This record gives sequence, C-alpha cells and structure tokens, in this order.
Amino acid sequence: MRYRPHAMRPVRTYPAELETLDLFTVWSTLSPLDDRFDPFFFPQRMAAYRMLIEATNRRRQFGDDNRRNPLWALVFQHHWQFQSGRLGARAERDGTIDPDAPWGFGNYALCAIPWVAAVSTGLVPDRPLQAPPGPSRFDYDPDSFRAGTSDWCRYFAAAEAADPGDDEPVRLALWKAHKACLDVVAHRLATVDSGSDSPAELAFLRGWCRMVDYLWAAAWRTDFDFTVTHGLGVLPARLLDDRPERPDLPARVGRNVATVIRLSRSPAWRHRVNLTLWRRVMRSREARDDVLAMLDALFNPNPGNVAARRRLVRYLLRG
Repeated sequence: MRYRPHAMRPVRTYPAELETLDLFTVWSTLSPLDDRFDPFFFPQRMAAYRMLIEATNRRRQFGDDNRRNPLWALVFQHHWQFQSGRLGARAERDGTIDPDAPWGFGNYALCAIPWVAAVSTGLVPDRPLQAPPGPSRFDYDPDSFRAGTSDWCRYFAAAEAADPGDDEPVRLALWKAHKACLDVVAHRLATVDSGSDSPAELAFLRGWCRMVDYLWAAAWRTDFDFTVTHGLGVLPARLLDDRPERPDLPARVGRNVATVIRLSRSPAWRHRVNLTLWRRVMRSREARDDVLAMLDALFNPNPGNVAARRRLVRYLLRG
C-alpha cells in the first residue's frame, strides 16, 4: 500500500504547552531535512521526528494540535538521551551522535528505521540515510531491521486509519514496531564489548529493552499529555557509574533505575514467565487503564499499594 497524501491544511503541529518545556528550544529551531538524512546528527533526528509527527496527523485524527500523536514519547526520550549525555561526548558540543554510543544505536532503531518505513510508503519525502562516519561496534545497516521496518509500515497504516475516539490500536501497533527494532538492539548489546560504558549503564539500557515488553502489553500511552505528566523527570539525568548507592538521584528516579537494572539481570526464563503472567493481567481494557498502579504493584510492592496488588491478582485470575 502506498499513501496518497492528503492536502495539507493549516494546523498547529504541536501543543502550546510545549513552549514551556526544555524541548521547545530544540523543536523551534529545527530545519527540515534537505537532500539527505544524517542520523548521526541530533538535530536531524529531531527534524525527522517532527516531519513524521506532522505527516501522521493530516486528518487531524490526533487532535488539531497533534497532542494525541503516539510518536511524542520517542521525541521526549531522544531529547532526554541528548541532555543526559547518552549520545556521546560530542553531542552536547556540536550535535554529533557517536556511532558507538549504545543509546544512540538504540534510538537509531527508533528514528531512522521508522523514517525508512515512512519513505517506503510515500508518507514522507525520500531522504536517503547517511552511513556512519566511520567503523562502529554496532551494525547500522537498515536491512538488519527488516522486521521492524515492516512493523513500522503497519504502524503508519494504522495511524492513517486511526479512530479519533480510540488511539489504543495505534499504540499497540507502535509498541509492536518498537519491540521488533529493540530486539535487534538487545541482541547486539549482548554480544559487544562494554568498552568505556559502565556495566551499570549497559544493564540499565538492556533492562529498558525488556521493559518495552511490559509497556507493549499494557498499550502504554505515548501521547504528549501522558508523556509530559508521567514520563518526564523519571529517568537519570546523567550516565550511571558503578557505585552501588546513588544518593544523588531523586528517590523516584533511583527506584526506577533499580527496577530496570533488576529486570536486566533476571534470568531469561524468569523474564518469560513473569511477562506471560503480566500479559494475562493486561488482557482487559480496565486493567490497561489501571496500568500506572499495576506497574507500581508489580515492581515496587510496599504497604502503600496493597489494594493495587489485590487488583493485580484479580485481573490475573479473571476468566
């Protein structure tokens, strides 16, 4: 299927609240991609995201200001990677993304590969990908992500046909594509030498790849409002070192880091079993709407979430 682009109508392409956030400094100064797409330059990755967000809302199915667009979480995630130094030493100086930066490789799979899919469907103009500037320990050949590319094509078809009253099917399509790409990333991370990256930082990234399985099953919301309310300030603002204690991290961030690292170190068989049970919990729309409390009950059991843990068991045992 190839898209027949709709006639463009004047539309605000971002929510007004974006202008109060750090991201706006980048967002408001982006230049459109010209004759090629250099995915090793931070502003170009962000420009690609902006073009994808604009192109997937031509019917205003995600709102007149695009606030329900499911791609917003990827934009904020990449901005966090940039601000926290996870794209390499040069990124903050001149925007250059180090091809050997693990988080940069992970985001390549979630920015350049969706772009390749969008080009193949005719959704965005054909801007060829620039290759890495030199040898890298990661494989940036788009053919390595064929399954992810196919799933992103299906995502864009779902976004085109989205029902303005129910975004969940589109989110599920997004998470499936997200997962297909990160599976390739996780496999590569398991086989490369850690280099200068701390074991804790790599464990955090590996655990984050596993966390995607839980978010997909829950159809986790990735629109602007939900991301701003629940997705900002929850991840570490600096690279992790290998000190066992991290008193400099805010309590909530520290708990999230500990949870994700534990997830990375869980045996593969246990991860599969736990994920099977979690998918059973998330079968109903009621449970998915209750996902914030359910994730807290699952990963942070404490006296304050006893009621949520009881609900989790009820969701699990329902016929």
